[in-house]
Amino acid sequence: MAIELRNVSYTYMPGTPMERQALQGIDMTIEHGRFYALAGHTGSGKSTLIQQMAGLLSPTSGEVLVEGVKLNARDKEGKKQAVLARRKIGIVFQYPEQQLFEETVAADVAFGPKNQGLEPEEIEKRVKSSMALVGLDYGKFAQKSPFLLSGGEKRRAAIAGVLALEPEYLILDEPTAGLDPRGRESLLQMIGNLQKGQGDREPITVILVSHAMDDILRLADEMFVLQEGKITASGAPLEVFKRWDILAEAGLEPPEILMLLEQLQGAGLAADMPVRTLKDAVKAVERGLKHAK
Repeated sequence: MAIELRNVSYTYMPGTPMERQALQGIDMTIEHGRFYALAGHTGSGKSTLIQQMAGLLSPTSGEVLVEGVKLNARDKEGKKQAVLARRKIGIVFQYPEQQLFEETVAADVAFGPKNQGLEPEEIEKRVKSSMALVGLDYGKFAQKSPFLLSGGEKRRAAIAGVLALEPEYLILDEPTAGLDPRGRESLLQMIGNLQKGQGDREPITVILVSHAMDDILRLADEMFVLQEGKITASGAPLEVFKRWDILAEAGLEPPEILMLLEQLQGAGLAADMPVRTLKDAVKAVERGLKHAK
């Protein structure tokens, strides 16, 4: 099971003075059950790419397939299958709390399943399950107005609304933007747990768009670097972050912990690599100091 992009290109406003090519010949495969990250400077094509994955935009050329189904099919049966395939993908845009609108949190989370025509019992089950997954106690928050929640709680409520649709692929566009450090860390931990599977939920595929390289290093199984609508690097984060030249061209810097270890090694400290978290880095430095004695 996978999302596949085959030679996908996309041009905004073709044939006009405002024509702009946002994607150029993108080939990529998103395999089920893994954690992916997309990194790139503003304008690199990240937002256009995730909209292609979700079927919100059709490619100017090339094709997007979700588990073998073409999202840009033109025949009647193909379009029918594409609708079902799109339901497997949930997308959370930046500041999703701005889209909250119902009188209560439970009603907002239930909006998507209701639109799918599910039975009331199934809707209630999904609402409770999704709120639990994002850390919102049903008894405490269900009947609260979403507009009275804190910023982090609003973000969680909005994500719960997407999870209530039970997507197999979850796309998150800068999900921690605007949150304080505690809320940011809590949300990232929740996303990591979602990808691994919780309760009766199977592991899901996560595609994270982020400018935070340390988060990508810590969480992602694989990452893609975008520059001017092209994928310039892909692979395991530790391998991609060795390509400082490619990162610099894309307007990115390696994670701070990797840059620190590089400087320590340059100063003669045998701080062994690889590391993915701050805790790993501390242990590496401690080992290096022991060897230096």
